Formats: sequence, C-alpha cells, structure tokens
Amino acid sequence: MPQVSEETLSEEFGVFGFDLNDEHYPKLTELCLQFHLNESEIAQEWVAFKCSKNLAKMSMSSLDKFEREWLGKHSSKTSRNDSKTVAKVDNFGQRIGDEEVDLVSQYSSALAQGGKSTGKRQVTPEDRNVWRKRLVGSERSPVVPFSPNSFSPAPAPKSGPSSSKFSTRTSAGEVLVNFGAAETALWKGSDRGCTVTPYYDSAQLLTTQYKYMFQKLAEKAHVLNDEIEEMEERLRKEYLIEEFSHIAIPNQDVVQVSGRVACDSNGKLNSQSVVLEGSRQTSSGQHIPVDLSELTEFAFFPGQIIAADAVNFTGKKLLLKKVHPSVPLPFPEARVKSEAGASLRVVVAAGPFSTSDNLSYEPLMELLGLIRSDQPDVCILTGPFVDTKNSLVESGKLDQTYEAVFRKQMEIIADEIKRRSCKLVLVPSARDIHHHPVYPQGPFVLPDTPQQFYLAPDPCTLVINNVVFGITSTDILFHLGAEEVAMCQPGTTDRLGRLVQHLLEQHSYYPLYPPAEDVNADLEHFEDGVHMPVTPHVLITPSDLRYFIKDSGGCCCVNPGRLAKGQVGGTYARLILQPPTSTEPASLVPTMSGQILRI
Repeated sequence: MPQVSEETLSEEFGVFGFDLNDEHYPKLTELCLQFHLNESEIAQEWVAFKCSKNLAKMSMSSLDKFEREWLGKHSSKTSRNDSKTVAKVDNFGQRIGDEEVDLVSQYSSALAQGGKSTGKRQVTPEDRNVWRKRLVGSERSPVVPFSPNSFSPAPAPKSGPSSSKFSTRTSAGEVLVNFGAAETALWKGSDRGCTVTPYYDSAQLLTTQYKYMFQKLAEKAHVLNDEIEEMEERLRKEYLIEEFSHIAIPNQDVVQVSGRVACDSNGKLNSQSVVLEGSRQTSSGQHIPVDLSELTEFAFFPGQIIAADAVNFTGKKLLLKKVHPSVPLPFPEARVKSEAGASLRVVVAAGPFSTSDNLSYEPLMELLGLIRSDQPDVCILTGPFVDTKNSLVESGKLDQTYEAVFRKQMEIIADEIKRRSCKLVLVPSARDIHHHPVYPQGPFVLPDTPQQFYLAPDPCTLVINNVVFGITSTDILFHLGAEEVAMCQPGTTDRLGRLVQHLLEQHSYYPLYPPAEDVNADLEHFEDGVHMPVTPHVLITPSDLRYFIKDSGGCCCVNPGRLAKGQVGGTYARLILQPPTSTEPASLVPTMSGQILRI
C-alpha cells in the first residue's frame, strides 16, 4: 500500500464538498492502511456511508462509526465473496473490483428496478394535453407510476411546511470562491437588460415538434461513426498526419491510429479493459484491445475519440506509445463590436430550487430577492424545477399536477421581474418530472411566455450581448467522473478541471458513450444541439460535484452547485464580463470576475 498523502486526501474529499480538519487526517490515514484503500477510494466510501446514514458533517465519532458499521462489514463481505468476485490489481497498482463499479450508485439517486417501455412512439407535443397520454418511465422516480399531469392518490398540502434547517441557516451570503478581480468588483448592476439569441439556426430544430426515442440501430451506428470520422479529420489536419492506419492490421513500425475508446465488459472502464473502435473508413469499424503499459499518464472514458502513435505486432493488441492531445474548437468571432466598458452582469443558479422535504421554494424566493437587489442583466436558471427526487413528488403527496406546480413558480418569477430589464434564461432538466425526459431536451412550453423569459433547450449555445454561453443542465461531470480511468503525475491532479477539459476537447456537451443509465440519449438529434459549434466564452455545467469557477484553455467554466442541497441551502454563482470589443476570436477570461456564494 503506497503512502497516504494528506494533500491528496484533502483534494479527494474536496471534490465532494468536504473540508477536512487536522484531527481527521490521522484517522483517515489509519483507515486507508487498515482496509487497503487509496485516497480516492476512502473518499468514495465515506460519501456512500454519509448518504446512507444522512449525516450532516464529519466528526471523530462518525469516523469511528464509519469504521465499525461500514468498512468493517464491507471488508468482511468482500472476503466471504472472494470465490465469486476477486479484486484485481492492474499494472499501475489500481484496485479494480465489482465493488467499485457499484460505489457511485450507493450515493447517487435511487433508480427503480425493472422499468418497461410502453412500446409507443414518443412525440414532443405542441399541445400540453398530449402529456396526459404519456407514462413516466420508472427510471425517473422509484415510486411515481403516474403521468406528469395525473393527480396524486392522497391529497396533502400543496407545498408542505417550510424547511427548518434552511430557515435557521447562519452562513447565507458567504463567499466560497473568488475568480479574477472579484473582491473589488461592483456587483450591483444598472438593470440595462440584454439580448439573447441562439448561436446557430439549427438549434431551432429542438424547439419544434419532433419524434424522439424511436431510433433504428443502423441510424445510431451512422451517427456514432460520423462522430469518429469528423474528429479524425480535425486531428489529421492539426498534427499533419497523412493518413490513419487500420487498427487491426499487424505492423512492426509505429503508425498513427484513431478511434473511440470503449470498455470490453459491462463493468467500469479500467486500464486492462480499454478497447479502441475504429471508423468504417479507416478500420472497417473493427475494435481491438489496447495496452497502456508504456504511457506515463492518461485519462480515458468510454466514448472518447483519440488519435495516437501505436504498434500492433500481432494484429490482436494495440500498444499505445503516445496519445495526441485533442484539439478544442476555436473561440467565436464577435458578430459586432461591443462598447468599451459595457459590462454584462450574470447570475447563474441550478435546481433543485426547493429543499427536498417540501415544495415551498424558499431558496428560489431568496434568489429572487438577490436579483431584485443586485439588478443583474441576465439570470440563467437550469432545472430541475419540479424535481423527481423531492420527497413529496416521490411519495405522491400532492393534490395538484406537476405542471401546475411548475407554472405557479413561473408566475411568481414573472411577477418579480416584470418591472425590470433582467432577462431570464430557463433551461430544463431530465429530472423535471413535468417535462420530456430525453436528451437533447426541448425547451419548456408556457401558454403565455413573459417577454423577459428565454426558453432554451438542454443543452444550448447562446449569444448574450455578444458573449457566447454554452449551457447544459445534465450532470455530465458526475457521469464522466464515475466512468473515467486516469493515471496522472503526483501533485498535478486537477480532477474537476480535467473533466471539464474533456467536454471542450471532444466538442460535445455529452461525449460519454454509452450514456449514464438515467440519460435517455437520442443520438439522431445530437448534431442539432449536443455538439459544440465553437468553444464558448463561458461554459456552465451544474453538477453534484464541488462548485468551481475555472479557466480551462481560455474558457471560463462554471459549476454553480445546487441552489438547494437536501434540506439545506446550496450555492449560486455570479459573473461580470466585458463583451468583446473586437470581432477577432479571443478568450474573455482576462476581463472576467466571478464568485460562488451560499444562498
């Protein structure tokens, strides 16, 4: 067992939002050595234990309980099942076993078992009454068998009592992250408003009626192959490669190959299970196992398209010598020049907007008060607005439809901003129980959309006062983190920054394939909305992972966190940007300031 580093422990627990005290390090180090866990594994085990016991914070008594009730039982169970599941160790000293495959599911959302398809063709309806005919799949909520507009069986209060934990919080307004010159920035705006438009016209295809989740296997195969060939062409031009070689033809010399990373089994990807799938044009669609033993560092996930120098001595295994870094898209050219000094003030918040024990929407009301006082130019809100994981939704204790709950909140927001110039961008989520659970996802439909509202699809690329924003409400960072296998040099690990960089380098808001179980991906519409047309000035990716504002190759990447986390308040972000004063493509990071605060 390698030596346990306090710095790495702090980083791994920090990913999940835990700040360790000095007294925690000796105990965690002892547990790592006793149960043969590394820093990442002990952090994942703690999160699973914490969620199962509903603990608020870490203490020495909870760590003792963690050792007795969780690690002790887990260790004994593993030893009893050695004949069925044997933990393996790969060439790089990483522990691999079925218990790790299930780790993420222990602290992520509970999924229903045995959901069945209705067998009917789904269509995004222009008429909202069509929803009465649609059944929600069991994967959306474990105990909600009714359609989104159906009434719950047992009448109960519409919103439930307010959350005492939220109302008694003492850390509201605390600044958690500063970015740029945030400490000297003037956050109060002038309420000048802004213009919001889609970056490219094809995004409009997601706003019209279209059939979804009715895909033929041949059409899905064509989409996946086209993605490989398009990325191949970009990489070939970037690295001046004359042509890529067939991945399965024996060759004693080092050649250039390309393809999509995949896993050779149903479990989590590891360094021994990586395979490379070539395109039809260069490799006839064949796939081959990959040997990573000569790479000093790497970061792979299923669905990633790469180019590499490799040797194939026997035609049965590909030995990678070097992986070429993927190439992000260029920054957008400004359509017009902006006035010097015309700052754009942005507030970003991600759902859920109510605590998990009620639907009183106290965090949302607090956010509206901040919008009233700060007067930003635009507020970007990403779903879920009516969360499938809310306890009232899961138990069916509502006497109104999910659609009615949503529209009531929209009326409250519209009434708050109707006398202001602030523009409101609303992005749906697959966790919105009243909306279509498909990816990419069409925008919300309101009977009378207020003038200040902009209803965007998920994901979307928008131009706001000449600044290009890329936005997705799907938790792609969490999904990537659960599937990625990586080996990095000690002391150089920035896991969250690496996950964000994957999106920019793969030119996609959701490059993972196959997608996570709770993502109903419609590949035929990926080109309409999931592929990035350019590298955005600002990339907004809400996630259950730790909040951040990062500079990734000149792109300002923001995870504002969740506005409500369980029964307590969460976080939101605010930014000040200087729109481009030139039409030349360039990063806006040097002119940006940002903060992440507690609600």
